[in-house]
Amino acid sequence: MKTRILLTILSILPFVGFAQNDALFTHFMYHTHLYNPATAGNSDEITVGLLARQQWVGFDEAPSSQLLNAYGYVPKLRGGVGLTVVNDILGKQRTTTVRLGYAYRQRLGDRMYLSAGINVGIANNRINGAELRYQQTGDQSSFDVGIAQTKPDIGLGLEFSGKGLTLGVSFTHLQQSIGNSTLWKTPRHYYAYARYDWQVAEKWQLSPGVFFRSAGFISQVDVNFNATWNKRVVVGASYRTTDDMAALLGVYIVKNVLASYSFDFDFGELRTNNSGSHELTIIARFKGFQEKVSVLKSPRYF
Repeated sequence: MKTRILLTILSILPFVGFAQNDALFTHFMYHTHLYNPATAGNSDEITVGLLARQQWVGFDEAPSSQLLNAYGYVPKLRGGVGLTVVNDILGKQRTTTVRLGYAYRQRLGDRMYLSAGINVGIANNRINGAELRYQQTGDQSSFDVGIAQTKPDIGLGLEFSGKGLTLGVSFTHLQQSIGNSTLWKTPRHYYAYARYDWQVAEKWQLSPGVFFRSAGFISQVDVNFNATWNKRVVVGASYRTTDDMAALLGVYIVKNVLASYSFDFDFGELRTNNSGSHELTIIARFKGFQEKVSVLKSPRYF
């Protein structure tokens, strides 16, 4: 009973406050395209990623999220294209977002690129009102049937990539101000991140990273540190300023396919009401589209 009451409170808070927020993932370092469409412009490979997250294990109907990311660079378009699909379940609310994006890439120097991206799509919010229970019967704001609305969704971003360093800034739900956000309108989010891949030895690569996000009324920072051995095994740890820590373990099943699992430890006020959060992702990278190289023919031959 205690768990069900607490879950109900947590499910209602986003409704009366600032509506639904973007899904949060511990594997953010592998899925920056979710938050920044510019990532598609800086990838020479075709990347397809799947992710599933089960949060707060021990709650009935605990929040859960699923993600599909696919993007890659297309030489004929002088940029990258991408697709993102997110399914986010929070209590009795389900949000499904589909976005298509394009990112223009500009070369700045040897192995250095700057990409600017935009994505557009739709966000569908649904609430199963028949399963909601109210303290006061006859509440004018209550509803006892399923309700759904679909709204447009726009995002913008910039990303620099070069010589092991990645820097990015982006905005999601650009069309929606925080002050006008509602149950059906997710407020604008702001993101910034940095990551550096450092080859410290023949078989060891260290990848420290930081990820910042804000919805105006609340902000948080994730600090992550991954170590990759022999391009086969990844171990990592993350700290989140909302009193969470996470451990990560990944294995390259084959050369370009990574399967990674993370477990979140909750040190906040909810630590006695759940046994952590689980997350699993699979990322596959394929050879990208190749640019055609013009060959000058000798004037001697026709």
